[in-house]
Amino acid sequence: MQDFNCVLAGIARILGPVIMIVIWNKKTGARIFPAPVAFAVCIPVFIIGGAIRMGFNPNDFYSYYIKQGLLYGILEEGSKFLMLRYVLTSYSSCKDAVTYGIGHGAYEMFWGGIACLGLIGTGKAAPEIVFVNVFSVIEGIPFAAAMTVLIYYGISTGRTKIMLPLVILLHAFCNMVSGLFSFSTMIVVMFSSVTTAVICFAAYRCWKSIQLSDEY
Repeated sequence: MQDFNCVLAGIARILGPVIMIVIWNKKTGARIFPAPVAFAVCIPVFIIGGAIRMGFNPNDFYSYYIKQGLLYGILEEGSKFLMLRYVLTSYSSCKDAVTYGIGHGAYEMFWGGIACLGLIGTGKAAPEIVFVNVFSVIEGIPFAAAMTVLIYYGISTGRTKIMLPLVILLHAFCNMVSGLFSFSTMIVVMFSSVTTAVICFAAYRCWKSIQLSDEY
């Protein structure tokens, strides 16, 4: 049964983002291309992040997670900004920004899924492995997409100097808290649920603001 749970968790992580991209494309007509671009961009971003993080002292508990949060906040959200602002200039809509965000989140989900599958036959999987990983998809993908919309809002309204640092700090804070409370699954789930809901609402309001501006 434990191995079966590992399979379910792995499939949820790997296929969940793909299903979300397909549904998003069918519902909104958003183009799919930004998603694989985001996935590819994440490869060097996370390699660089992992290399830098190796220099952090894990025994210095609080400092470790604060540094890790800031590191990945800068690298992940900074790479989104650079791609949306200077590379994917012909994909200039909130819908395409969401697609990029889903593709970005898919990278993290993919390797999480591989890790779950790697636990098959080891007997080391936690009892809640399916719940945790399904939740990670349901919460993690909207989080990545909403943060991308906030960055796009800053670009499209000329408020990047405000929005980009704000998004980086939000990412850093969420990463830091999740790391500090990683010993308690329920605390992380509750915190992530609330913060993601708030960030998604903010992204929705920014989306509507852009739509009203376009109409005028």
